Formats: sequence, structure tokens, C-alpha cells
Amino acid sequence: MLRPKLILVLLATMALTGCYEDDDNAPAIPDAETIMLNVDVVLPASIRAQWQNSIDWAQQNIAQAQQRQQVQVRLNLRYHDEDTEDLEQLACHLANPAEGDDTCHAIIGPYHSDNAMTFLQYAARNRLPVVMPTCTSAELQRINARNTYAWFLTESDITQCEMMISTVKTTDASDVALIYTDNTYGRSFNEWMGYYATERGIHIAGSGTKSYRKGEDLSPFLREIADDCEGEDLWILLALNDAEDYLEVMRQLDDYWFDEILMNDDKEKSVIFRYICADTSFDTQVIENAGFTPFYGITPYASRSYGFPQAYEGRFSRLPFNGEPQVYDALTIIAMGAACRAASPGHCIVNGKEATYTDYPFGPGLTDYMRAVVSSDSGANGQWDANGLASAFNALTAGKTVNISGATGSLLFDTESRTKILNTTYMLWELEYENNDDDSERVLTVKPRLHLSTAGSSSEASTTAFWELEKKWDQEFDNTAASHQLPPATDHWAVVISPSTTWANYRHQADAFAMYQLLRQYGYDDEHIVLIVEDNLATDPRNAFPGQIFIARSSAPAAGETLVNEDVRQGAVVDYHFSDLRPEDVGDILMGRQTERLPHVIHPDSTSNVFLFWSGHGSMHKGPLWGNEDAKEGFGNNLIHDIVSQMNDANTYRRMMLAVETCYSGQWGQSLVGLPDVLVLTAANAFETSKADVFDQQLGVYLSNAFARTFRSKLRSRTSITLYDLYRELYKTTPGSHVTIYNHQQYGSVYTETMQEYFPFQH
Repeated sequence: MLRPKLILVLLATMALTGCYEDDDNAPAIPDAETIMLNVDVVLPASIRAQWQNSIDWAQQNIAQAQQRQQVQVRLNLRYHDEDTEDLEQLACHLANPAEGDDTCHAIIGPYHSDNAMTFLQYAARNRLPVVMPTCTSAELQRINARNTYAWFLTESDITQCEMMISTVKTTDASDVALIYTDNTYGRSFNEWMGYYATERGIHIAGSGTKSYRKGEDLSPFLREIADDCEGEDLWILLALNDAEDYLEVMRQLDDYWFDEILMNDDKEKSVIFRYICADTSFDTQVIENAGFTPFYGITPYASRSYGFPQAYEGRFSRLPFNGEPQVYDALTIIAMGAACRAASPGHCIVNGKEATYTDYPFGPGLTDYMRAVVSSDSGANGQWDANGLASAFNALTAGKTVNISGATGSLLFDTESRTKILNTTYMLWELEYENNDDDSERVLTVKPRLHLSTAGSSSEASTTAFWELEKKWDQEFDNTAASHQLPPATDHWAVVISPSTTWANYRHQADAFAMYQLLRQYGYDDEHIVLIVEDNLATDPRNAFPGQIFIARSSAPAAGETLVNEDVRQGAVVDYHFSDLRPEDVGDILMGRQTERLPHVIHPDSTSNVFLFWSGHGSMHKGPLWGNEDAKEGFGNNLIHDIVSQMNDANTYRRMMLAVETCYSGQWGQSLVGLPDVLVLTAANAFETSKADVFDQQLGVYLSNAFARTFRSKLRSRTSITLYDLYRELYKTTPGSHVTIYNHQQYGSVYTETMQEYFPFQH
């Protein structure tokens, strides 16, 4: 259970600053001009039913707030069932209506992150605003960070994952695991759970995460994590797609714990399963049909400082469901944007500048006027209720700026596009049993436990404060590492590999080419480098720069980066196309086993230093993959161990370093622990994903990874950098994963050993 003291502190709130009653007697303008906007709402039918209270209430308040306006905005809502419609066809039609059809002015939805790109790709042509109350996928938001038509009204699930892990930490729990749906939504939790668990010092049980498919038996995974549990409480995070999945997974969890743990007298240790569920669990089906085990949930909520949840509960006698405050704000922002456009047609100020475009459509659109509404932190104050919205509409009609607060709280959007919300309030709730008034039966009841936000306020605890309660995890080293008497190095060899072949994975091959160029700059000739890439990016029809590959593009070089706007493929000698090789070929190349099929290999001996760079994808259960993210084959943690062990037995290296840029790359590090004079530097530990970096809007892909970018930058500055200093720089600049050094005990002191072992030549 949560610490009572912490609950009391975090539940403390101030008195409400204003809840207004509807003023139905306000005089209306009899001859007011009406601006009708068609707003297409894309939701599953069950979610529409849950959201109808907020939708109707927003419509009422928007109408009431404009009763005294000469020009009044009305929203004509047209509903589409996300579960049954052909979404591709729908998105195309809304963005490109047939002649005679009513124009779509804005889209609200979809509900699921998996479906968002379908609408966003069509909306781009006309900058049609797509306002997404619940699309929280981290990657989806990252890709659309600069798109001024893509509106995200809830922070990404990076924040929600942090909330869940922080909650687990407050219970003094020692163990955690995750079950998720392998889609755009669930993958955010899979990518961040390991990171935050590491930050909080919580043991990740077993393999840590499990993707769930409908009907799948979870007992092998549950047995694995229960057996590996270090404490008594095992917290299982659930981030699933829908209510059906939650109910089935929780049934399996309850059955396994009861049958295999509670009732098993032969069990060596007792483990208690505890659950904390993501926002999609805040659903009537889950609440009404959950099993016998109480559980916690996290959901984006409404700010109590501005009174929406209190007023909602008083009006409808229940808590607002997941997404209701966000859809309320979506409707009001669209309406205010239309009012702003009516007051200043063709003249739109966003961030203090005129919104102009050099491509079609040239003038500012509705989405720009919506951005103008939320881009000011000064002007007339307004808030979500009818009276507050009336103040906002009055100011907008007069051509003034507004400082609006919504149902979700202060509407703080990113400073660049003004379409990505920066602060979301979350509610931690518990589903527990309580007796009916007549004690006839026990019923499940949602109990709010505390409210959290990234900014913090009088009624929400800031997650920044949560963060500061714990020391950020940092790898510790000592000076007891082995000191081997080694002969001077006489030569240096390098193998550079990218197993990725698709345009979407551009960054992996780009980083491999850039590493090749760095090696060449430091004196390696092509005889001493083996470069393995598919080399299909330069000729890809999507490449706006045929024949060229970049790792960054800007008008001025970034700090320490000299290859900005420089083609990293120029002059590169590709030895093997990836698709022509098998995993065991890498062993032959490293061992110098030359054949007709493998004419170019390295030839190290006992006085050679060998450097291996690998950039690609990885899997929780397979480590670095032999191929793209959907590869069925992992390279093999055992295989890399066998290869390096054979090299050690054959005395074919003096020292060896592996720099691995993949998800779960720490699995290679773990597999090579104990081998003499081998160092493994990974972009992530064994439980974490590695994050892409440097997104290019024109090419539509990531150009590089942060780990590889910083590695090159620091080596380009000075090769005498110590392993520890390099680690610190990588640690600070690689977001979302923990750069880790493995096997340093068998290599030497990280404080004195430098990268000149592998980059000894003059630049």
C-alpha cells in the first residue's frame, strides 16, 4: 500500500477558485450571425457514450458564452465509429471532400494512437487540425512535434510510465514487470519502463516485459518473474489496448497467483502480485467486472485547481472518464480559434509573429488561429466554464489576446508549434471493494488517491519533486579493475555493421557510414576496416538528396559536429551488403577466416586492437537483432560470446572494444563479462530501448542516434578522452536509456584508460 503520510501530503488541495452556475437568463442577440464548423469526431462507440457528458456540456457552455456576441460559433459534430469504419477511406474523404460534400473543418480523435497517423498523413495537405485527446504514444508525438496541425492534448506516455514507476517506488517495492499490448500505444511503456525502473533502483523481474496477444497464456511469463522476484511484492504494470484485454489479463494474474503461489505449499517463497494499470483501464467494463484483487490505475485527469472535476462530479455524480476533460478542451479551443479567425481574417499572430506560409494553403488556417488562442500567457483571463469562456470570446472578438485555462488545467503548449500540451494532471486511483448501504453485497468502487502533474500546483504533487526524491542512477566504478601487462599495440582493425535495411531505419546505416568516416579520418585505411551495410538509402526513391546520406542537416554546425550537411557516404567503400551475409559470417570476418564468399576480413593478432561498432535494432528476448525491428532472428547473445571467446583462445586481439547502439544492447555486455581485455560500451542496459535522435522533417526519418552522435563528437574533439569521461558525456546526452560499460573489471581502470587504444592516429 502507499505510505499514508505521503497520501495525506499529496491530497492536500486549496479551495476552488471559481465554479459558475449556468446563466440561462442571459439575453441573447436575436439577429446574431452564426459560423457553423463541421467537426468530425472519430471514436469507438463505447467511448462516445462515456464522453457524451463532457461533449454536451462543452457545447452548452460554448453556446451560452456567446449569447451576447454578434458573431457566434457553433460546432456541428459528426460522429464516426473508430472500430467499424474504413479509417483510411474516412481520413481521405475528410481531408479531400468530394464536390458538393460539406467541408470538414477539424477532426477530434482518433481515440487510439495506432490510428492517428492515418488521419495525420491526410491532414498535412491542408493543415486540417486533428485534435487528439488521448493519443499518447511517445513516438507518435515525437514524429509530429513540429506539425502545426497535429494537436496532442495529453502528455506522452513517457510521463505516465514515470508516474506508474514513481507510485511503485513509494511502496518500497523491490520488483517490477510489465505486460503491454504490442502496438503504437503499448510500445511507449515497453520503451520506458526499464529506464524509469533503473532510475528508481527497482529490480526488473525476469525478462521484465511481455507483449500480450488476445487469448495468450501468460503463465510461463508469470512463473519466470515470480521466481526471479527479490522481495515479497511484485508490481506488474499493465498497459493494454482495451477493457477486454485488461479483464482477461487480470483474470490470469489472479488465477496464477491464487493457484500457483497462495495455494502451493511447496513454493519456496511467497510473492504477492500487485497491479497498476495505465489510462486505458479507466473504463466502465473494467470497473464493473474486475476480479477479486484491488488494483491501482493512472489516468490523465482534470486540474482540481480550476474546478472542472469537482463541478463534473456534482453535475453527473461520477468521476470523468479518461479523455473527457481533454475532449472538453478540444471543443472549446476549436470554437475559440474560429472566433479569433472571424475577428481578424487573414491576420494571425502566433508567438508574437504573423503566421505565414510559402506553400499551399498559403494563408493562415483554423489550426493557426487555434494556436494563436493558446500562444499567449497574457491578456484577458478565461477558464473552462461558461462565464470564463464568455470573457475569452469577448476578448477574441475585440482582437485581443487571452490567457485561457481549460478543463485539464493551464493550457501550456510547446513554444514552437503550440500544439503539444506540456502539462497534464494525472489521477492515481484505486479500485476496491466496499459494501452497499444495506450490506447486501460488495461492489467495486473507484477511489481517487492522489493527483499528480509535471508542473505541480496547489492541488497536484509535481513529478519533478518525485524525481528529486531519488538520486538519478549512475554507474559506479572503482579502481580494482585488472591491470594486465600487455605488449604495445602494433596495428588496429575495425568492423562496422548496420543490420537495418529499410528507409524508416535510415539512422542506423547513416551512423555506420559516419563511424566509417571517423575511422578514416583517424588513419584507418580500407584494408583495416570492414563495412557491412545494405547501402540502399542513397538510391531510395524517397531520398530527396539522391546519392547522399546525412547524419544532420542545418545551416550551422552543431557543437562539436563537423559533418553537418556533409554526405557521410561519399568515398565510402562498402565491403558487404548486409542481406548477403549470415550471422556466423561475422565470426569468420572477425577471426580472419577468408573465403571466396568472404574475401575481405580482418587479420588481427596478439598485438592488435579490434574495434566493433554495431547500429541497429534489438529485442528484449533476443538482444541485438539480425535485421530490422521485425526480424525473426536475433544475432544471438551466445553467438557473440562464442565469437569473442574464440578470438581470445586464438590470441587474435590485444584489446577489443564493442560499441553497440541497439535496444537492449546491454545483453551483449552481460554475455561478454569475464573475457579478458574486452570492453563493451552500450547505448542501453539489458532492459531498455535505445532512442532515436535528430529527426529530419523533409526526409521524414531520424538521421542519427544520440549515443552514436555523442560518441563521434567526443572522439572528434580528442581521442585521449578517458573511458570514464566518454561514459559521462554519453550518459548525459543519451536520453531515455542508461549508457553502460560492461566488463571494465577485466579491462582496466576507466579513469586512466583512453580511447587512443582504438583511435591512435593524428586527425
